Amino acid sequence: MQKFSTRMLVTLSVLVALQVVLTRFCSFNAWNVRIGFGFTALVIAAIFYGPVAAALVGGLGDFIGSIAFPTGSYFPGFTLTQVLMGLVFGFALYKGTGMMSVLTKKNVSDDSSLKSPISLWFSNASISRIFRIVPAVLVNQCLFSLLLNTLWISVLYGSSFSGLLGTRALQAAVTAPVQMITIYVLQGILGRADIRNVIVGAN
Repeated sequence: MQKFSTRMLVTLSVLVALQVVLTRFCSFNAWNVRIGFGFTALVIAAIFYGPVAAALVGGLGDFIGSIAFPTGSYFPGFTLTQVLMGLVFGFALYKGTGMMSVLTKKNVSDDSSLKSPISLWFSNASISRIFRIVPAVLVNQCLFSLLLNTLWISVLYGSSFSGLLGTRALQAAVTAPVQMITIYVLQGILGRADIRNVIVGAN
């Protein structure tokens, strides 16, 4: 079972704050549509600490953001969605089962300082990264954002579920490729040993 060290708790606290700021202040928000980069905090937590930590960042970030900077009534369903998204990112991206196990292998990390980011990102390892990123984003966007969050909006506002799907589907279609590209680039950056050691400490 993963232990929550002081460094980890501090990092997760920063990521929760980052999630709140990016979601509440750096996103396009309409009553049934939100497009932004709040997901990056979940992704960073997922890469370094796994599904439980990413779920905590997602859940706490949504709860704190909803209470501190409300844009409407707080609804726990949206918090559940963030928790589930964090779990999916964690299982897909964490070093134990995800791409960090590839990025930290000896043959990749030992001479990474001698390679350009482009050569690292387009190596054979990038194929494995893509096969983890794409399904995770599709599950989160299609199952949780499009279907589950649309259900929550329908319940909260009494709107027709089918009537909301059109604009919600457009959001998912825009957000999914943006997330895939962003996560791919983030993994290339966060896979560097010097950055990894600053965040999680030397192994």
